[in-house]
Amino acid sequence: MALNPKKNVLIVLSVITLVMSVVAVRAFARPFAHHGTGISYNQDQQITLKGTVTEFVWRNPHAQLWLDVSEGDFKGQNYGIEMNSPGVMLRWGWTKNTFKNGDEIMVKVHPSRTGKAVGECLNCVVDIKGKGTVKPTDNAGNQ
Repeated sequence: MALNPKKNVLIVLSVITLVMSVVAVRAFARPFAHHGTGISYNQDQQITLKGTVTEFVWRNPHAQLWLDVSEGDFKGQNYGIEMNSPGVMLRWGWTKNTFKNGDEIMVKVHPSRTGKAVGECLNCVVDIKGKGTVKPTDNAGNQ
């Protein structure tokens, strides 16, 4: 069976085009695939929350901190805070044991645009009563 040179060139060009397309999609689609916290949370406002930790979820894509708020507009509510990814937080020196149920904390968050008891704190500075302050490091590759 003789190979047709024109067909060979078309096959090679098709494979090259396919590979280049896959590379381009992977390179350029990733920045657009990440969700934006500016849509859900008011980045122009911060509120200070004081309360007691009820749960710390150490899971991708973002860790979550839940606390029963002890004062202010959300007093008596269980407030959910979206935090950075566990990978970034590990580089800060944080672990899944950074927060324990019952810890009394104070943290500033960007509140939900809907007014619900949820907020965002990707680069949190958290005061933990009796344990001190935990905060991001400068070289951690923040998201």
